[in-house]
Amino acid sequence: MKRTFKTLAKLCIFAAMVVLCSCQRGDKCDEMFDPGVSGQVMTSPSAEEIIITPSEDGSRQTISWPLIKGAGGFDLKLYEGSTGTLLAEAIVDGSSYTTSREEDMNYKLEIRTLGNERYNNTDAPEATEKLFTTFTPSYATIPDGTDLCQYFAENPAPIGDESSYYDLEGGGHYTVSGLLDFGASSVVLRSNSKSNYATITYGETGAIEFCAGFGTKYLNFDCSASSKPVFAFSANPAIEADAEHNNHLQITVPFNIQCTDFTGVNSYFLFDNKLKYCLRTGIVNKSVVHVTSVNMSAGAIFQIYDGGGFINDFTVSNSTFYNTGESDQKYFVRYNNSGRADRAGYTSTKVTFTNNTFYNICHTGQWANYDGIVSKAETEFTVTKNIFYDCGSGQIPRRILKNNATKYTVCCVFSNNTYWFEGAPEENNSQYDSGYQLQGEPLFENAAEGNFKLGECEQKTIGAGDPRWLE
Repeated sequence: MKRTFKTLAKLCIFAAMVVLCSCQRGDKCDEMFDPGVSGQVMTSPSAEEIIITPSEDGSRQTISWPLIKGAGGFDLKLYEGSTGTLLAEAIVDGSSYTTSREEDMNYKLEIRTLGNERYNNTDAPEATEKLFTTFTPSYATIPDGTDLCQYFAENPAPIGDESSYYDLEGGGHYTVSGLLDFGASSVVLRSNSKSNYATITYGETGAIEFCAGFGTKYLNFDCSASSKPVFAFSANPAIEADAEHNNHLQITVPFNIQCTDFTGVNSYFLFDNKLKYCLRTGIVNKSVVHVTSVNMSAGAIFQIYDGGGFINDFTVSNSTFYNTGESDQKYFVRYNNSGRADRAGYTSTKVTFTNNTFYNICHTGQWANYDGIVSKAETEFTVTKNIFYDCGSGQIPRRILKNNATKYTVCCVFSNNTYWFEGAPEENNSQYDSGYQLQGEPLFENAAEGNFKLGECEQKTIGAGDPRWLE
């Protein structure tokens, strides 16, 4: 009998704990206890009370607000702030909501408190609106119609360890009338709307130089009037050479081109100005580069050669490079033969091409030339899901590796690439690319007009090439 009473007592305690714990969650306590609020018109949470918290990896965000007694829930709608596109909506029975978070997005949140029929409480008459953004805070906003050369001559960018972000107005038009040299200032130019790119037009001598890192986001560049390199390391360096590492001019902040489209590229895309620079990280991602050069037979798209330098970690991903100019390029990427990781203070070097569409780039050229890194076991190569169409004389993997892939012991990954040259797949690639090679022709919708949308072909099935052409 005593044992039975003890068991019943434990069950009662357990049941009480379950009830208490359930109420502490705050989701449905009003259904269990009278909130003390009845016959009222609800009010929506104030914008100041709403808190946005990103997850540690930045992929999610939690929207939270104070729980309002007597409410029957909350009607929540989340919009893309620039276009008004509805991203998410929900009726929330609680005081928080978790959804996906996108980088560089302007958001508009609307939240309205709903009534509760049980207590004769009615809906709030209006929703609260809260604007928030995931853009990195800007240093300044540059007005539409500005000549950037004049602007930065009058308002020099700060020098420091962090990049300064300058917002250009979405859909706006800007010019680079001549040489714009940021020197030792690290600058990122971006549109303040990722859905409405601002346009930068180069003048006859238009070019941008830097020696402390540079980036772009959500921009269009029209370079057709200029015969200068699109970007170059500063001809007059504002940084000191690294005496401990073979006097390289070290650029440690990335050259980072994101979501940017270029037309009328008549010269190098990136040029070393014949000085001994080492760029730690070079990135081109989610971008389109249309080359129209007439005199590039001895040059490269990425020409880091003449001064004795190189890029230590070079990545091109999710992008399209295509050429419709009269001139053929000798190389896509070229470093000086003396440039290698250990001479600049690094332990490894990387070359990465993933999910790109390359069309008629250095058609009769050699694609890559960098003897200083290609002969080193510590060099890492990753080449996956690319479409090379009429590029590099039909010898793409051989030119990327130069020697047999088995020599590279740290990392050498090739897979799901297309090597198509003058009407047929490239031959004799197996000793360089031992992965799966797509043998069929990629069916572009209208390559002559820069439309590389894929028809029904293996490349589309496997998801190869620049992802924009798969959508």
